[in-house]
Amino acid sequence: MDSGRRTVAQEATRRRVLAAAAAALPLAVAGCKGIGALGTPPKPAPDVAIASDAIAVERQLIARYGVVLAAMPGLAGTLRPLLAQHQQHLARLRARLVVPAAGQPVPSPSGVPAAGGPVPGTPAAALGYLRDAEHAAAAALLAHLATAPPAFAQLLASISASETTHALILRTAGDRG
Repeated sequence: MDSGRRTVAQEATRRRVLAAAAAALPLAVAGCKGIGALGTPPKPAPDVAIASDAIAVERQLIARYGVVLAAMPGLAGTLRPLLAQHQQHLARLRARLVVPAAGQPVPSPSGVPAAGGPVPGTPAAALGYLRDAEHAAAAALLAHLATAPPAFAQLLASISASETTHALILRTAGDRG
């Protein structure tokens, strides 16, 4: 009777081992051929490209504000609150970006305003430099509204409106200066 139980137990164990080996075989074969054996990774969703563009726009604005603040610290009272809002925009956009798995390319940004030259030498000209950057950034974000999913389009429109408001603040500050 013991030998009968051992045989049934041994048979069940043997079946489990065979099932596990059969399940692992495709993985072992794929491992030998590398990740390419698993097929072409899916293309990143359109949201990834839009988020990448929007993130690049905000990074560019933050960099421009940093350069102006370094060159003209007297403008800090006007510029620091706007810079803080851009940092908040960047954080919200980064939260929307779903980063592809390693090895999958992230689309390069296409609608990013080009980096400007050196900071103009007067505070009024520096404010104009930032105002132009704000307008360009707002336009770059608006360009994505038609292709972005509704909730993301709402975020982009909100950030674009904020940047348009920043341009108005910069114009007013330039008129006072």
